[in-house]
Amino acid sequence: MRIYADSSFLVSCLYRPDPGHRGAKAFFLKHAAEEWLTTSWSQLETINGLRQLSRSKPGPPPALAEALRRLFKHWHEAGSFSLEETDADQAVNDAAQISAALGHRFRIRAADLLHIALLEQINPDLFVTRDRDQHALAAARAFNSRFVP
Repeated sequence: MRIYADSSFLVSCLYRPDPGHRGAKAFFLKHAAEEWLTTSWSQLETINGLRQLSRSKPGPPPALAEALRRLFKHWHEAGSFSLEETDADQAVNDAAQISAALGHRFRIRAADLLHIALLEQINPDLFVTRDRDQHALAAARAFNSRFVP
């Protein structure tokens, strides 16, 4: 099975104090042997999310955020994660079409639109997220989507 996880899931999985860590980590461990996919966008959003945690009070020191970034990189080099090649311009165009079609029905952040547009390109077997709005949007686009509390 090919699984695409968004950054909300990945940050929770990586950062132990995150309120969703237990659920994300349990889901990941249950599916550790599966093929986990990332995109340049999900990698950037995950790494930036980890760094932004350091701005929270209390939050991790920047050195911990950097260690988590290196762990995430290691998951790609020696783990079950792989980077999928995508077309960023096509994703932006697809995101605009998704917004036009569904923006009146769903609360949609631009970052979420990009994740859903990228789903169109990589066509995973399963999309996992900790974002309820993004889950609803993916389901509306007929993707097999799982919200992980």
